[in-house]
Parts: sequence; structure tokens; C-alpha cells
Amino acid sequence: MMNDDAMAFLDVPVLFGRFLVLNDILSEADIAQAARVQKELNAYPLFRLIEQGTLTIEDVTRARAYQWKHMATFCEAVDALGILALDACTAAMTVLARQNIPLGEVLVRQGKMTPKALADALEKHRQYWESDSADVVDRT
Repeated sequence: MMNDDAMAFLDVPVLFGRFLVLNDILSEADIAQAARVQKELNAYPLFRLIEQGTLTIEDVTRARAYQWKHMATFCEAVDALGILALDACTAAMTVLARQNIPLGEVLVRQGKMTPKALADALEKHRQYWESDSADVVDRT
């Protein structure tokens, strides 16, 4: 476990999971396990586009080959190949990003936190973030 002095050295905002550990709300093991579940539930956007029927596996394969050959983004590739317009791809990726399940929701659904405990922790984290942001502004 990283000690408080080591964390202070980093001069970066404390991510919510680390905040929960540093404040003895949850263990590192709880956060690590929930983060693994979160990562799997928030499957790669390309797979989610296939699940939705927006793209086929063949579309993704062609676009990935184009990406590598032309060093392009995925949305640029599907646009260049005529599979999906750039704006439509960008919009779909934005929607998918908004649908990601937050770590706090995973922790509540796993029974590691109550909704009230989550709300309280999020408020404390917000307060920490605001005070930390003020420190950063003062340093510049």
C-alpha cells in the first residue's frame, strides 16, 4: 500500500478509489476487484458497437487494418472506408462513454457500500477535489 507521503508527492488529484482506500472506507482489494468488474462491464467500445448492431465484425476488422496502415483513429477509418460517417462514429463513441458504469455503482451493487455511504464519500471526495484544485491554482 502506498503511504500518504508518497501520495502527497504525486501532486495529482486523488482518484475516487484511492480516496476510499486512503480514508479507510474500503480496502485496496475491494477497489481492485470492483475496478476489474467495472473494466469488463465497460467493454471496449468497438465490441459494444457490434453488440448494438451498428458495426459488424468484418467492419471492425477492415477499419482496424486501415487504422494500422494509415495511422488513423477508428472513426477516421470507418469514415474513409464508407462504413460509418465520422460524425456518426464520434457521436456513438460519446454516447458509449456516457453509458460506462461508474466505480461507485459497482461498489454499491456488489454490496461493499450502501447508496448513502457512496453519496457521503462522493461529497467528501468532491470537497477534497475542490480544496486540492485551489492548492494547484495557488502554485501556478
